[in-house]
Amino acid sequence: MSEFEAIGDSSRDQARAHLSPVHWLFGLLSLALRSGGELTRVVGEMHHTWSDAPMPWDNTHQADIQRAPKTYLLIKMLFESSATQLHRVLDRVPATERVSQPLHRVRSAMNGVFGDKLNEWEHPLALPMETVDEQGRAVELSRLQAESAQGVVLFIHGLCLSEGDWQGPDHQAFVTGLRQQGYGVAWLRYNTGLPIWENGYRLDRLLSQQWNPAHDKRLVMIGHSMGGLVIRSACHAASQSRGTWLSALTHAAYLASPHDGAPMEKIGNLANSLLGVTPYARPLMALGNIRSLGIRSLRYANVTPPQDASQRQQPLPIYEGCQHLLLGARKFYEPGQRWLGDGLVPEASAMGGEHFPLSHTQVRREMLDDVGHITLLQDPRMYRLLCNWLSENRHQG
Repeated sequence: MSEFEAIGDSSRDQARAHLSPVHWLFGLLSLALRSGGELTRVVGEMHHTWSDAPMPWDNTHQADIQRAPKTYLLIKMLFESSATQLHRVLDRVPATERVSQPLHRVRSAMNGVFGDKLNEWEHPLALPMETVDEQGRAVELSRLQAESAQGVVLFIHGLCLSEGDWQGPDHQAFVTGLRQQGYGVAWLRYNTGLPIWENGYRLDRLLSQQWNPAHDKRLVMIGHSMGGLVIRSACHAASQSRGTWLSALTHAAYLASPHDGAPMEKIGNLANSLLGVTPYARPLMALGNIRSLGIRSLRYANVTPPQDASQRQQPLPIYEGCQHLLLGARKFYEPGQRWLGDGLVPEASAMGGEHFPLSHTQVRREMLDDVGHITLLQDPRMYRLLCNWLSENRHQG
């Protein structure tokens, strides 16, 4: 079996794509019940630890709710059972085509923070992967591909964001120019709380299902932050599965992507690890681990399933069949602060680190000053760079 094994249920995913007010109301109630179950487990494990009274430096003691008073386990099961029953009721509630961008942004942020849990619980608020237009309406890449003269440009957002976070005046002007040149344009919507490599597999599968290799059309992918890592992961997955869409990819842009990992996640992991020093605080690590696997996979930018999440992965060869643009942002550019980069991604990480050879002729690097990680999406200089890069390399790849 491939390292990228089958994930997800497409019929269930489609039902989750657009939620009615009933889905939202009962979904939030279900989330509260699930959270209550998780908190009960933590309290029960702490009760067991204090009852056992291990030595404060004991590294072998394992807290177990099964060995705590049975009341904790009963309450936990009650919370979880009630949430499961709510999910079954919601499966019979019809979805809606009405799209509320403000609510969707809240949903995207929730998925970024604990979307792996939402996916595990088959929760109605878990986001499926789909391609949408600027209004958040579902679009088929195969239709865009067939209707476009040149091909398709796919924008991929970062952690906790959505397609709505791209939509500023300069972005819209750039999209208008792309359409005038004959490109179809779409935005990827996905659960950023899942590990990077899992979203990479899902994107490979989506493109394999929707991209028609019979049409001689180009594919351009532009990813912001985590989105750039998802592009790299999807390319690797396609190279392993021999995905036919990969040969259509002519351009891949990585906008402030942390190719060497995200320092903030490394700091968060260290802080959470300190709770494991004593068995009395160890159950509280579960609260720190509420942060999603997607966030944790940013620690070392794991674009493939890691053998050991605590270690940096070996660099993967880049896809040779397209032009690559590494675009970084620099909010702090004084000599003593350059490592801060745009506030979230250091310069060296945005420039590809050891993952993109310095001398590679198909790799271009650009850096913008006086702009932060998120405000980069609204910076007109970035879109001018993208426009020039695509124009200069239009006939390459």
